[in-house]
Amino acid sequence: MTNPASNLSQSQGLLVPDSQSKPSSRWKNAALAGLLSLVFPGIGQLYNRQPRKGFGLALISFGLALMTVRTRVLFTFSTMVITILALLLWKLFVAAEAAYTGATGKMAESSIPLRRITYPLLVIAFFVAALFPSRDQLRSETGFAAFKIPSTSMCPTLCLGERVVADIHAYKSNSPQRGDVILLKHASSDALFVKRVIGVAGDTVGPSSGGAILVNGQSFSPPVACAPIVWQKKNPADYSVFQTITVPDGSFFVVGDNLTNSFDSRIPDFGAVTQGMVRGKPLYIYWSPVNSRVGCSLR
Repeated sequence: MTNPASNLSQSQGLLVPDSQSKPSSRWKNAALAGLLSLVFPGIGQLYNRQPRKGFGLALISFGLALMTVRTRVLFTFSTMVITILALLLWKLFVAAEAAYTGATGKMAESSIPLRRITYPLLVIAFFVAALFPSRDQLRSETGFAAFKIPSTSMCPTLCLGERVVADIHAYKSNSPQRGDVILLKHASSDALFVKRVIGVAGDTVGPSSGGAILVNGQSFSPPVACAPIVWQKKNPADYSVFQTITVPDGSFFVVGDNLTNSFDSRIPDFGAVTQGMVRGKPLYIYWSPVNSRVGCSLR
């Protein structure tokens, strides 16, 4: 005859693990759903069997990413910071929503037609929304690019190690103007140079006493930097003997703001810059070892 106490013990042995496993299972579901939606917005909701909600959230994510490509919100420091923070907070919200639903075990949505076809299509759509835009797409579509300054030739405007955002489309339909800071490609290096245009076609540029430069008879002085930086002028060179020239048509005379140590148009091996060598316009500093320089617009 079966012992009732034994049945009770066996019954308790079966029930106790089940009651303990439900919270554990929910937390696992929450963690997985949240992680999925953090990486690919909407997939966590799909995992929670809420495909319509997931599709809506993924569509909003795609729209926000599209906004960064179709507008110029990244080309000023303040709007760039706001945009990045907004995109980050949105991703965290989508992930948190998926995790919360997974933890609370909310009711799944009503079934959608042709699940075997619809679900894989939704997964593909979520992947595309999460991966858009790629770095190459952002660069080619908007002209947004970031660079690290490799020398002191433009200091104190741009100094060694600082990082800048540039618009590589800035001169696709326009030519640089006198005073512009530009990116350019020179045959002497695979890297891009950053220089300031001080002379355009027809201008006369020549040396003056003390290493100064005259542009159409007026002394050139680089603009005052937006914030000071501690730096040392190393290996000063004497450019007082460079030849006075009239800038040819379609060309630009460029120098580094660190006039005593810059490889630029004053040196015959560098020469004047042509329109075809121009690669864009640096806009602002987004990182610097000197905090007060972060966000400085270039002028």
